Amino acid sequence: MGCDGGTIPRRDELVRTKKKKVQASKEVKAGARWNYCHLSQLPLQKPVVVDQLGNLYNKEKLIEYMIDRTKYENGPEYIKNLKDIKELILTPNPSYDSNRQENGDESNTINKTQWICSITGLEMNGSFKFYCLFSCGCVFSERAFKSINSTSLKCIRCEKPYGENDLIIINPTDDEFETNVKKMKARKEAIAKLKADKAAEKSKTSKTECQDSLESCESKKTKRSVESSSKGLINGNSKKIRSIQEDPNASDVYKSIFNTCEKAKNQQTAHWVTFNPMYN
Repeated sequence: MGCDGGTIPRRDELVRTKKKKVQASKEVKAGARWNYCHLSQLPLQKPVVVDQLGNLYNKEKLIEYMIDRTKYENGPEYIKNLKDIKELILTPNPSYDSNRQENGDESNTINKTQWICSITGLEMNGSFKFYCLFSCGCVFSERAFKSINSTSLKCIRCEKPYGENDLIIINPTDDEFETNVKKMKARKEAIAKLKADKAAEKSKTSKTECQDSLESCESKKTKRSVESSSKGLINGNSKKIRSIQEDPNASDVYKSIFNTCEKAKNQQTAHWVTFNPMYN
């Protein structure tokens, strides 16, 4: 059966078939992980942070998520505070064109990213493995790390010391993801142990201070008791001496001045009729 003009239609022109879903290539997916925030899916803008599993975020959006957990679905629950993330020190890519990126140029989206390795110049587009240090935030490629790295655990950019668990793979593969998980657990265990050691040392110091204060209080109490007992003895001795006449240290001449002496007691007094104030 022909159409006007003698053309013969094909089957796909007459039968409506289900269209296949357009699947993004692996290169596009890898490039999106290096150009877009893992939480908000918006283009990455400085300041850019990384979590302990190697995912990249816009710092502003991640702080909004930490304030309100309901703002983004399927957010990273393992991020509790700012100590669980690290701001990255990134080197801009001079050949990156933001206008072509916004216009949706596929070649620019896949091959061009905003940042590069400051040592080798390799682009952070997923074609090469990149590391970051959770201690200082420096970013560099695997090629630079292997070519410069020495036996000492110092950053190849800023030369600051770091631990073995501080080296994180950015945007890891499925196999590399487990390595980041193990390092995150080891880092948290080390931090918990450090806190426990500090708490134990603090409690030990406080116990020593309390013991010293108790000893000083006891010594003060003993001193006070000795002083009070000595005062009591002095008061007891003073109570025994009731008058000047009984004082053994006073002389007879001094005692005779007072009317409590024996001579004054035995002195005869005049009658009230013959009382003379000049003699009595």
